[in-house]
Formats: sequence, structure tokens, C-alpha cells
Amino acid sequence: MADPLPYVLIVYGTLKPGKMEEFKKYFQPLAEYVNANEGGCLSYQLSVGEENPDSLVIFERYISKAYLEQVHQESAAFKKFKEDVLSADMWVEKSASRYYEAPTPQYGFMAR
Repeated sequence: MADPLPYVLIVYGTLKPGKMEEFKKYFQPLAEYVNANEGGCLSYQLSVGEENPDSLVIFERYISKAYLEQVHQESAAFKKFKEDVLSADMWVEKSASRYYEAPTPQYGFMAR
């Protein structure tokens, strides 16, 4: 199921004012699940905006696009997170970008 290079999904978003702590409450169990159960997920990190604390980026790396779509996005933990966040009506805007990682070490590194 692995691609020649890791598959990267970057989710960008802005939440309604004051919703970040609630979002983190939903995201934390998902991140813990991914860490414990999804060996094909290489990185999974929420970052919060410095200038706008209602903005966020979720950086995700997988062994393949298929792993993202067939394992991660089909997991009960991801589906619960998605349902919880949608029902809480907290997004102002959300978008995502998808990439294949450039080969390392020629173009940088992901961990030391």
C-alpha cells in the first residue's frame, strides 16, 4: 500500500471565535488513536495560529494516498471526530492541499 514517496495532506482552517479549545477536545482523542493504531501515518500534528488563535493547520503524512483514504479516513475515530466537529458548527473556513513529498535528504528533512 506504500507509494514511492510519502503522501502529505495539509488542512488549513479558521474556527469561529473562541472555538479552539473545543476543537482541541475533539482532536486530541483522534491524534492519540492515530499515534497508537495507524502505523502508516508518519506525522499527524495540529498547529494553532500565532497571530490568529482561531486559525489552525493540521499537517499529516502517510505512507500512501491509499492509506489516508482507505485506513485513516475510514476509521471510526476519524468519523467520530468529523461528526463531532461538524455538529458543533465551528468552521468559518477550511481547505486542504495534497502533495507527494520530495525525496530526502536532497530537499530537506522531516525529523532529526
